Amino acid sequence: MNWYLSRLASMQPSEVLWRARKTMRVPFDWLAFKASVQPPAADYRPFDPATYPVHSHENGSRLERIQIFDLDFPIETAFDWHRDYRNDKIVDRRFTGLLNIRDTAAVGDIKYVWEISRHQYLSALAFAANGAENTGWIVATLASWLRENPFLCGVNWTSSLELALRLISWSLLYPRIAATVERDEAFRERWFGSIYFHLKRIASNLSRYSSANNHLIGELVGLYVGASCFPFWHECKQWRASAKRELEREILLQVTEDGVNREQAMSYHLFTLELFLVALIVGRNTGDSFGEPFSQRIHAMLAFLDSAATPGGDLPWYGDSDDARGFIFAQDESALQVTSQLGALLFNEPAWFRFSDRPTAAAQALLPDLLDTRWQSDRRPMITRQEIYRDGGLAFIRSNNRAVSMSMDFGPLGYTTIAAHGHADALSIGLAVDDEYFLVDSGTFAYHSHPEWRTYFRGTAAHNTARIDGEDQSRIAGRFLWSRKANARLLRWEDSSHGVVLEAEHDGYACLDDPVIHQRRAEFDRNTGSLRLQDTFCCAADHQIELFFHMHEDAHVGRIEPGRAEVAWRGHTITFTSPARFLEWTVIRGSEDPKLGWRSRAFNCKQPISTLRLAGTITMTTTVTLHITVDE
Repeated sequence: MNWYLSRLASMQPSEVLWRARKTMRVPFDWLAFKASVQPPAADYRPFDPATYPVHSHENGSRLERIQIFDLDFPIETAFDWHRDYRNDKIVDRRFTGLLNIRDTAAVGDIKYVWEISRHQYLSALAFAANGAENTGWIVATLASWLRENPFLCGVNWTSSLELALRLISWSLLYPRIAATVERDEAFRERWFGSIYFHLKRIASNLSRYSSANNHLIGELVGLYVGASCFPFWHECKQWRASAKRELEREILLQVTEDGVNREQAMSYHLFTLELFLVALIVGRNTGDSFGEPFSQRIHAMLAFLDSAATPGGDLPWYGDSDDARGFIFAQDESALQVTSQLGALLFNEPAWFRFSDRPTAAAQALLPDLLDTRWQSDRRPMITRQEIYRDGGLAFIRSNNRAVSMSMDFGPLGYTTIAAHGHADALSIGLAVDDEYFLVDSGTFAYHSHPEWRTYFRGTAAHNTARIDGEDQSRIAGRFLWSRKANARLLRWEDSSHGVVLEAEHDGYACLDDPVIHQRRAEFDRNTGSLRLQDTFCCAADHQIELFFHMHEDAHVGRIEPGRAEVAWRGHTITFTSPARFLEWTVIRGSEDPKLGWRSRAFNCKQPISTLRLAGTITMTTTVTLHITVDE
């Protein structure tokens, strides 16, 4: 009840009215479910590889095991489409409108049910080196899903985003099974009937208002790609046009002018970038080109990604992540490799080829013509990259020899009134040395399960910033909801060949009985890669402050004493020093109570890391100075 009240408080009256109208449609859906309503017949035309926007090939890596988060299954597994295999729970197969996906007692962890039904492993298998020999299993798997998931039956019809991602997978794998589709009329009718219901359901159930984040992008791309690849009903032309029109609008709303996804989450930057790219390419390959502003904003997203990544392709994983992918052509190709290579081909930016040493299966399927002409182009690295993203609220600053870089977050909590995928990480910093980040974001771990861990990983203590009086900067009101949000702003940016001065502040603690404003000044020396932090806490009374620094899991803290800590990592000695003697220095690793010293690299996986915690009591306005140096 508390969640529902908090969620209601985040809505404008127009959203409340819209959601009420959606609820009023549920009885009509129930009637359609009970009547087993049938789709209109498809105006089927045999598959034409010359005009289809996806080129079939078998150049992907062999696929022997199916990866679903921390689980894997052998090829030819006969899935139960309503089972959470992680928690061994079966979800009722009943009218989708009566299922509560937030009730873990009833559905387990819904992510494990949904992920299997996205069928992205089927699209990967369709382009794998062993794809042709497994065509029969791909068709049998689809037939099984169609049989066990009739229209509006079960949790696989509850989310328009899930319908959209499944539809994208089906669009990609169609060339592999086209001969079977043409030959097997019964299968064709069942599959195309479900495709029609997917398209119609998405079109009539788009995410709006405070839910109009990456979900809306995914839904629109699924609608656009599905209507483009399966144009067998008279509504497809309208669905395609409306989806394209909304995508051209949403990219300008959800992505800043300097190319940062407004959800303030690196994983969702990659997720939406994949989606935007597949829409752009399908439009290109079918003669339905998107407008120049759409392409320019995608280019900006790619340029931002290039700036954030280390030379080896490591990224600062700030904000939420559930390992979501917009599409998959090969399980061993990362979202960074796929998006950067597609971007390099589309925009003729050879420097973006740096993350992959061979053509990806995605590029061979979507842009084979450009691979023929641009893959062997000059790949000299891009020397000048943007470092400050004022609109996006992020900075990535490099030393002159490019061996050390620092990042800092001075952006908003997240996107829309609920900021669903943001973390309480205002003024958090990152530090990368050579190819990897040493000071890391702790990650996400879980969404629907483990609520206590969901709270920890979103909280301030899980980030490289300051916590005051044991409170989070922003107040959590639900798994994807905040009731109070910290507002951050850039105060100063000075750039020279010798160094950078970056200063910002946030008001997340202005709600305390004695209000506190946290200001952070970062001075980065480009010649040495050293960092000087000054944290100022503007207040009038006593407060408990904590500064956290979360280190890579391989870091070894060899020496710690008041005012100094030495850390060995990857052949470097990284030293923390401070003249503030009132602070207590401790290293916490894998603590359960309190939760501290953990990192999650993948969904539902976590591991202990060393976290340096500086804690003490301040009286009135106080500035704490900390030096971080990197030595060979």
